[in-house]
Amino acid sequence: MPYDSLRPAAPSSRIKHGRLQIEFDSYLPFGLTAISNKIARSASRTYLRRFGVGINEWRVISHLRVWPASTAHLICQRSGLDKAAVSRSVKLLEDAGMVETDTAGGDTRGRSLRLTEKGDELHDKLIVVALQREARFLTGFNEYERGLLLSFINRLNANVPLVQNEDGAD
Repeated sequence: MPYDSLRPAAPSSRIKHGRLQIEFDSYLPFGLTAISNKIARSASRTYLRRFGVGINEWRVISHLRVWPASTAHLICQRSGLDKAAVSRSVKLLEDAGMVETDTAGGDTRGRSLRLTEKGDELHDKLIVVALQREARFLTGFNEYERGLLLSFINRLNANVPLVQNEDGAD
């Protein structure tokens, strides 16, 4: 495909020295990934230091508060987290007595997860810090802008299936 045919549909690219390249300042996947990685890394350091759990454990804990009796598979589907990362986090949380499982019928693949009292207590401490971090992250945005931003994020999330499975790998 000639480079020129990509220009109207790809404003995040340019031709330099006769070759197509990404303009990272306007390439949405790079920007979203960079922001997400920076937020997650910072949160993980904070949560590990203050509570002894990382960002993935917080994601599992917060997920189970909202959707009790979820399976690890459902957590992966809803959050986009990797199956291995969720599995490691669930194991860590089980070993720490914060999550318990129901293996009714003996099928461990579909076991329901729920927070224990200890997990609920940790959630109640962590959520305060998480919401404070979110508020700082949104500094400078008014209520209308926050709503607009969230609507854009939700629309992008709804478009994810349009780019999944392009190569059969997802």
